[in-house]
Amino acid sequence: MKKLLLSLLLLTITIASQSQELQISGKIRDARDNSPLPQATVQIKGTTNGTISDANGNFRINASHGDTLLFSFIGYAKQEIPVGKSSTINVLLKPDDLVINDVIVIGYGSVRKSDQTGAISSVSSEDFNKGPVTNAEQLIANKIPGVQVIPNSGKPGAGSSFLIRGGASLNAGNDPLIVVDGVPLEGWGDGPGFLSSLNPEDIESFTVLKDASAAAIYGARASNGVILITTSKGAQGKLQFNFTSTASLSHIYKKVPVLNASQYREVAQVASDYSRQTYESLGLGDYNTDWQDVIYHIAVGTENNISMSGGIKNLPYRFSMGYLNQDGILKTSNFERITALLNLTPELFDKHLTLKLSLKGISEKERIADERAISSAISFDPTQPVKTEDSNYGGYFEYEEYASNPANMNGHFNPLGLLEQISSHSDVIRCIGNIQADYKVHFLPDLHLHLNTGYDISRVKTCYFVPADNFEQNISGGDVYNADPAKKVRNTVLEYYLNYIKDISSLSSHIDLMSGYSYNDFLTTEYYYPTYNASGEQIGSDPAYDKDKPRHTLISFYARLNYTLMDKYLLTATVRRDGSSRFSEKNRWGVFPSAALAWKINDESFLKNVETISALKLRIGYGETGQQDGIGNYDYLTTYTAADADYSYQIGNKYYQLTYPSAYDPNRKWEQTATTNAAIDFGFLKNRLGGSVDVYYKKTTDLLNTIDIPSGTNFTSSITKNIGSMENRGIEFTITAKPVKNENFQWDLGFNFSWNKNKITKLSMTDDNEVGLVSSDYLVNTVGYSRNVFYLYHQVYDENGDPLEEVMLDANNDGSINDKDRYRSKSSLPKYILGFNTNLNYKKWSLSMTAHANLGHYIYYCPSDNLVALYGWLVPYNLSTMYYKSKFKMSGNQLQKYSDYYLQNASFLKLDNITLSYDFGKIFKSFYHDAGLRVNASAQNVLTWTNFTGQDPEPSYNWGEDWGSNYPRSRIYELGITLNF
Repeated sequence: MKKLLLSLLLLTITIASQSQELQISGKIRDARDNSPLPQATVQIKGTTNGTISDANGNFRINASHGDTLLFSFIGYAKQEIPVGKSSTINVLLKPDDLVINDVIVIGYGSVRKSDQTGAISSVSSEDFNKGPVTNAEQLIANKIPGVQVIPNSGKPGAGSSFLIRGGASLNAGNDPLIVVDGVPLEGWGDGPGFLSSLNPEDIESFTVLKDASAAAIYGARASNGVILITTSKGAQGKLQFNFTSTASLSHIYKKVPVLNASQYREVAQVASDYSRQTYESLGLGDYNTDWQDVIYHIAVGTENNISMSGGIKNLPYRFSMGYLNQDGILKTSNFERITALLNLTPELFDKHLTLKLSLKGISEKERIADERAISSAISFDPTQPVKTEDSNYGGYFEYEEYASNPANMNGHFNPLGLLEQISSHSDVIRCIGNIQADYKVHFLPDLHLHLNTGYDISRVKTCYFVPADNFEQNISGGDVYNADPAKKVRNTVLEYYLNYIKDISSLSSHIDLMSGYSYNDFLTTEYYYPTYNASGEQIGSDPAYDKDKPRHTLISFYARLNYTLMDKYLLTATVRRDGSSRFSEKNRWGVFPSAALAWKINDESFLKNVETISALKLRIGYGETGQQDGIGNYDYLTTYTAADADYSYQIGNKYYQLTYPSAYDPNRKWEQTATTNAAIDFGFLKNRLGGSVDVYYKKTTDLLNTIDIPSGTNFTSSITKNIGSMENRGIEFTITAKPVKNENFQWDLGFNFSWNKNKITKLSMTDDNEVGLVSSDYLVNTVGYSRNVFYLYHQVYDENGDPLEEVMLDANNDGSINDKDRYRSKSSLPKYILGFNTNLNYKKWSLSMTAHANLGHYIYYCPSDNLVALYGWLVPYNLSTMYYKSKFKMSGNQLQKYSDYYLQNASFLKLDNITLSYDFGKIFKSFYHDAGLRVNASAQNVLTWTNFTGQDPEPSYNWGEDWGSNYPRSRIYELGITLNF
């Protein structure tokens, strides 16, 4: 009995000792440099009990023997440590690449990807598209569902247009707001592309805010989404150099089909039978000239970039320089870019003050080839020589009989002469810079004060020269125009906000509250100069010097709350109030609110132990955003513009230059878009398989719509007013997978799918379904249809399936063919957009491929072929320019011009890029690091599968027309090396 009592006593003492509460203290540091980590979370696993570390990384918490402490910090791998007998626990947290990549930039802050509530997509440098990349937007092309990156042109340095979720406007523009390191960009900057001045090698990440709950923090400029671009920064550590060098060759991979010289002569013989002219009188030559071969060539490009980065004490830095020289496949076109970047991120006052200084300097020089040469090469007579022995017109063959009035040639000039005799240059100097200061208040470390001040300035110089012996300019004696400067742009930004971040362990809550103010000023100075002939005589009577300074300002107040409960219930609420100088005082201010909720379902008890599910989150959000682009700065006022010097009125012996009034609308206000988004994010098998599905509905009201107005009611016949509404609804799906992952081999897959349905719901003051605003000769906007629908005649065909000349369907049976017989046909907008990427790594080898598809869009394809030169102006009884293909024998027929015979389904699948690289690893020991070398070979625009018969089934932007005269995109082959040391 005594032994039993003694055993029970010992057991009780043991249990009591084991359950005795201890006060655990210690310090949490960064494993890289041993620096303290403030605001790190310490939690007793399985409970809501926890605390956070102070400014020096110190913490205290009460725990019991046998408990497990969970240490975590954003951007670092979590660490678990069991509580033992010791009351002191010091922790070193290691940065986790997977966790770091999980932190994404949002407007005025950052958030863990797992905590986002809106439709936000981020692509970091590790996942950028490989291969030939000249413009920054090419880095993320086809990577993000719902985001189209549409190439504008094939000329060197040319950029692309972004279209997010179908766009939100008709006339106010559909370009998203782009913010680079906290500086909003506005305008093209007069370079060949919107982002051509950014060096892709300097970019660290793209973040796209797609829905209004994410983008509403940018209010009046966010209806078409927001793209946040972050450039690479330095990090603490030894000095490191990175050098990349590439060389590329480009060529045209598909020419416009035209008649060769033999076919041209054959048709000329047929033409002489239809006309009163003899074959000999047509003036054909004895040459066999392929004019497209004449104007295109194999283009060479080179690019070199070097960067240095590291950190001295508390001063991380990164400096880089880049040089690009790229010829275009159209002769004489060239783009040259020099970039320099300096990023400094010093930490002062015991890391309570963090500064971010970013400076970007850019020089862009462009030789602009006269793109009329493209259409001229299609239409010019292939039986004629390129040059003659005659010195007239610089030795280039031209039609002498039209020398007295070259305008009658309708633009059919010697294609090579247009390129080699015309010299057009554009030089742009641009600087983008800002400094951001983040101060963590000493006596209240949960509160941060943030200041951002920045600028975007540029200066543009243009010059244009045509010699006197040029065929087009032989009457006026040449054309000389120099503008230095042609334009100056100065955009400035000043923002400051307060950010309060607090973990409340007793309530299992995390609060992130932000409120701020923003001032943006945009000033453009435009200069005008006279034109001279080659002899120096002024042409016309333009003023020798004049300038205009359009300017607008945007002032904003904004706030956001991110609230997290038990790390699984999330709320985001934002509001922004914008005031724009582009509107009258009564309509100047707009309010743009949003709210979003998210639920981490996988953290609930009923799924907590399901190892198969790594992530499962439900998101829903609603928000309102605005639009003010595409309108004038002073259109709400009655303004007057000075007329040309030719328009003067004589009073006595003096002439007074006249002015004329501009249209105005004092009631114009914001275009407003409301978006509802619901989504689910998922991850399985430790996120080896993951993705998301988003469903959205977006409605734009008070559309900025250009409409006709009655005569006498204003100073023009049309004006842009807030009339109409439009909606977009769609589904986005993205999935990523790692089918294979082992020591030697890893395979990554990515696929995204987007479906968007656009519909115009109102276009006038009344609910009608009339034709509506015609956006071009062939496209129309009508209530009940998507924007940019083709407006054509039904072509009538014979029993053999051949189109009948001038025979269109009399749709309304009124006995005549007119505009009332045209019908609303297919859309120029794709219904479905797909993107695909894959990357295979085997030991030191890597192979990556990207592809994309657009399905369901149509293109009006009616290129002029080289019969134009023969029948367009020489033969009075002419055949159609499409005679050889379509059997049409008439040209100049207005009905035929709008035939749906020319409408083609342009759905396509493109293999965009293939890149093969080999990593040699360490090749020598440098002073600072082991030097590594990687080489790569790439091909771009590899293959296209389509039934479209034109050059490219992916038209620029969404106009959906192809006349064969666009600067074609080339196929590019590239070799490159990367050296790190």
